[in-house]
Amino acid sequence: VNKWFVGGATFNSPSQSLYISNNEGVSNAYGGTTSTTQAYRDIEMPATTLGQLHLSFDWKGIGENNADYMRVWLVPISFTPTPGNQITAGAGRMQIGTNYTQQVTWKTENVVFTAPATWSGQTLRLVFEWRNNGSTFNLPPAAVDNINFSIVTCSAPSNLAVVSTTENAATFSWNAPTGTAPDS
Repeated sequence: VNKWFVGGATFNSPSQSLYISNNEGVSNAYGGTTSTTQAYRDIEMPATTLGQLHLSFDWKGIGENNADYMRVWLVPISFTPTPGNQITAGAGRMQIGTNYTQQVTWKTENVVFTAPATWSGQTLRLVFEWRNNGSTFNLPPAAVDNINFSIVTCSAPSNLAVVSTTENAATFSWNAPTGTAPDS
């Protein structure tokens, strides 16, 4: 009953998005019984050893809290999602981010993660997965727009912390990204 569609029932910009619909794309709505459905696109990774990757996308979707949600996956090209079955981690399958739910307006999600070296030169499948149970239908279900997938060429520092502050200054500490030279 609930399937992914590309159309104009909802969008952040310019005039179409990928969204769940229970009426052949006419509206961004869902209903019926428990369902799991996926939409995917194959992506070629560069031949060089990968480091960090950045995935950004605009999304919205309410659903029933903790029961209806969207998940994002990177899976091997040999893996074809099966409608009705949720994807599980393992065997080269990696969930990106969290379970996306309870977002009434469009929000830009930015996820930076480390890619396994085995992904270098491989074609992977970027999968958006919607899961709902059959009890409460809090509209709208998932919608995705403005997907951008890129390699991070300058990794961000981690563990940023404020060490001290005064009226005119602040001191910060952080861990430099791997492979960067310290300031002299």
